[in-house]
Amino acid sequence: MKRNSFVYLIALLPLLIPGVVRAQVSHGGTPIPFVQTRYSSDGFFEEMPAFDLKEQLRADSLEESGLRSGYRFAYKFMTHYNRSNSGSSLTLPDGTRIWRLGIRSKGAFSINILFTEYELPEGAQVFVYNPSQTHVLGSFNRLNNSALGILPIAPVTGDELIVEYHEPVQASFPGKLTIGEVNHGYRNLLRGAEPAGDDPRYDFTCMPSPVCYGGEEAFDPIERSVVLLIINGSVVCSGVLVNNASNDGKPYLLTASHCLNKNFEITNPDYEKVAGSIVCFFNYKSPLCDTVIRGTEEQSVASAAYRAVYEKNDMALLELLEKPPVYYQPYYAGWNIDEKGGKPIYTGIHHPGGSTKRISRTEGALVLTTVSIPGTSFSRDVHWLVGRWQTGCTAGGSSGSPLFDSENRIVGLLTAGESYCYKPERDYYYALHKAWKNSEKENEQLNCWLNPANDKSLTQCNGLDPYASNPCYRLSNIYENRLQEVIEITKLPSPAGGNLFGTNTVGTNEYAEEYSINKEATLYGTYLVTPSLTETLKEMEVTVTVYSGGEKPGTPLYTTKFYPTYTNTGDNAFQETEKPLARSQESFVKFANPVKVSGSFYIGYTIVSPATSSFAVYNLPKGATSRNTAWIKYRGVWTKASAYTPMPFNSSLFVDPVVQYTKDETSDEKIVQDDPAVRICIGKGEKTLYLVLPDQAETTGFALYSADGRLLHRATIKGNMATLPLPSIPAGVYIATLRVEAQGQAPLFHSQKIVF
Repeated sequence: MKRNSFVYLIALLPLLIPGVVRAQVSHGGTPIPFVQTRYSSDGFFEEMPAFDLKEQLRADSLEESGLRSGYRFAYKFMTHYNRSNSGSSLTLPDGTRIWRLGIRSKGAFSINILFTEYELPEGAQVFVYNPSQTHVLGSFNRLNNSALGILPIAPVTGDELIVEYHEPVQASFPGKLTIGEVNHGYRNLLRGAEPAGDDPRYDFTCMPSPVCYGGEEAFDPIERSVVLLIINGSVVCSGVLVNNASNDGKPYLLTASHCLNKNFEITNPDYEKVAGSIVCFFNYKSPLCDTVIRGTEEQSVASAAYRAVYEKNDMALLELLEKPPVYYQPYYAGWNIDEKGGKPIYTGIHHPGGSTKRISRTEGALVLTTVSIPGTSFSRDVHWLVGRWQTGCTAGGSSGSPLFDSENRIVGLLTAGESYCYKPERDYYYALHKAWKNSEKENEQLNCWLNPANDKSLTQCNGLDPYASNPCYRLSNIYENRLQEVIEITKLPSPAGGNLFGTNTVGTNEYAEEYSINKEATLYGTYLVTPSLTETLKEMEVTVTVYSGGEKPGTPLYTTKFYPTYTNTGDNAFQETEKPLARSQESFVKFANPVKVSGSFYIGYTIVSPATSSFAVYNLPKGATSRNTAWIKYRGVWTKASAYTPMPFNSSLFVDPVVQYTKDETSDEKIVQDDPAVRICIGKGEKTLYLVLPDQAETTGFALYSADGRLLHRATIKGNMATLPLPSIPAGVYIATLRVEAQGQAPLFHSQKIVF
């Protein structure tokens, strides 16, 4: 039996952490420019000792051939570096005390650290970065303090890392910082493409990305509940955020216990400490289906509290110490503890090999079985057996991932399996109902956490969007037209050369994408989908700017640098220099200061070094769309791409802002969700709305809006009944609004969510 349960990663994966990554939710600010205060010597660096890489790889290969096969990537050093025994200090003119410590581990793909002591006073900040400051993490401050007193930090690419601590002169107490672990990444998980090779176990092509599914098959929102886990700087697993029957928004996290105890190698592990070391990555998925590319890696939360573990069925329940921010768009999945397991249609969503999110599906019935693996002592008949997948399979790194029933509720979590793309058979999920109340101890059961009222009649719980009352939306002119699979990097025709929306011989270097919303919103950041680039960070500078609206991009509202993601170096060849953006990928640029926008606004990028940069953003090709939203600054004037003289055509850029609409708390309009006098019914199996209005209704204004606030359909209704066929509206979530006019009465306003 192959145990496709987890992937060792003695240092956090470099592939998972691009640009300005937040292992823990960070809180803005910047470190001191390193080149301006560089020490004349590197005496503040601590050098990690050499280790026998060949022997480590040999040991890895032995493990990979057995039941405990993992995939080791790096070497862990135990350290004890703090302000009193290492590094260098200086004081700024305002009295701020600065402590810097450099860590060097020759030949490393990446380095990550664990603060085994972390407690900061008000006003103090910590940054972690590489010497060129092209990869900066932080700031981390007192908001990252926890009862555990530890803080895991995501990896920084390359073989040198610098920790910088700022403490204000009036600090209430000296900050406590101890670096107890340094992890040297000696091998890369995802090389130039998804893991693949002569061994078909590492071929993930049979596992589609969630974006491949749309309409009635769409797996939003449950796929937003599935996360990639980095545990103790050494293990890669999958996990799922899960709701509880109180619907109180607690961020509970379900996974497999063997992810926390190194496949049961550790006896009586300190689960509280292990939980505190977890880094949880959200939305790590490909934006494309046909060609899977790396997803965004900037959205993560670190540290969790231990709630319950029961090793005899592999159950583990944790609780994140921080609620995921609204712009992560998190979702807490529901659950089903019916012993029958529901209808025989099941979906697994997971991160095989620590890669982007994938989906597996089966229509076979589940059967309880006993799993026997050397070194384990699972109880009898506590695992669901998936006999065969019709789509996909699982792999190392998939462990802890959920199995959903036909109603999108969790029925089990992956423990082990034997499936590969060439033989998608026999995977084992611990049954949720068998892990519900294993004993009377709270730390060995799920019932007291997920069913706090102890309602014995309760067998199912719906999922929860913790921000449902005011969620964030990803706006996208590419996804709106369902054209993401035809995107390209358009080249300018001869005699001009270069990219239409990038560096070229025409001399343009500023581009923008247009959006229009019908009310005020807060803009938290933007996604950019970019091709593989050739230069290093030192050779490129790109800024991202939000512009006010109007007929063209107006006043700049906010500008920030674009920090590219980690580059894959390929074929396990060690390289000392970073090459960010070396393959096509999606990145999320978080704005340190959210921006208020309304009406029309624009998200643009400027290539500051156009003579050397190959930077560009994917765009829709000629003929793909009849609507233009792309803009080019040509000869100092913002010009629509459709009117751009060297190559005019309608296009859109793959630049997707994330917005949260402002609630109207002062409006005099009465918004009614469940007015018995107003009913909107959806025709079963057809995109038709049936409206029933008050008897006295004379004229009713109807409007249908997309989830991102765009007006899609408007109609005027006479009388108190109407039928509205909407065959051209794609499947999705919409908002219908009504303004009902009746003589001698104030207008009645009604708003209702519609799901086609």
